[in-house]
Amino acid sequence: MRNRLFAIYRVLLGGITVTVMTLLLAPLVILVSLFTSSPRPTYVIARTWIRVVAAVLGVTSSISGEEKTKPGTSYIVTPNHQGNADILAIYSKLPMPYLWVLKKELVRIPLFGWALSRTGAVCIDRSNPGQAVRQLQQGSKTLPKGWSLLIYPEGTRSPDGGLQKFKKGAFMLAVQTGLPILPVTVNGAFPILPKRTLVVRPGHITVTICDPIPTEGLTVKDVPALMQRTRKAVADKIDPTYDPFDPASRAAAAHKQAPA
Repeated sequence: MRNRLFAIYRVLLGGITVTVMTLLLAPLVILVSLFTSSPRPTYVIARTWIRVVAAVLGVTSSISGEEKTKPGTSYIVTPNHQGNADILAIYSKLPMPYLWVLKKELVRIPLFGWALSRTGAVCIDRSNPGQAVRQLQQGSKTLPKGWSLLIYPEGTRSPDGGLQKFKKGAFMLAVQTGLPILPVTVNGAFPILPKRTLVVRPGHITVTICDPIPTEGLTVKDVPALMQRTRKAVADKIDPTYDPFDPASRAAAAHKQAPA
């Protein structure tokens, strides 16, 4: 009974926090976007929103591999997608500014979706792969210098925390633009907030930046190999033994992530 009451408390706390922060910051995002075409102000506001929500929910995160990125360089960032909790960690910790690639259904959500569309996010129609690729191409053309695009190559959240099959949209865009791929691995997000549940358990998520993968000179024929190489990079850093609720497991993960 006690655990059930605590779960209900967590759902209510999370819902209230998200609602209050959205009511406070979404109008601000929309207002700011009317006065500047730069995505940076809305990015800062959105990052603040995410960090407050994570803190209230008791979700902490850490990152390793930041030294592998070069300031001022644009990337196609390709993290695994264990669940919605990994958004809290990625938004809080990635060192470079970036624009999200989102499914178009999200921007239809009143206030929240309207604010998302004002952050510069690239909205795609996943039901139409050809159009989705064209939308990605258009988004990359308006990408500010030094900004990256973040695309979940799995296309959707994992049903079990495991790594799913990659879709080719991100990799088609990479070879067409020459932007390097930046594989990113998230551990611990699935147990904190599995798919099809609203109960967020306090825990720690790790984010690992892998070695960038250059794409200059590659063509569409190289996409399958590029997908395979990126998937392997992400998979190699997945730790199935990691427990986001155990401090000892967190310490062991930190030791593994530490530079040699």
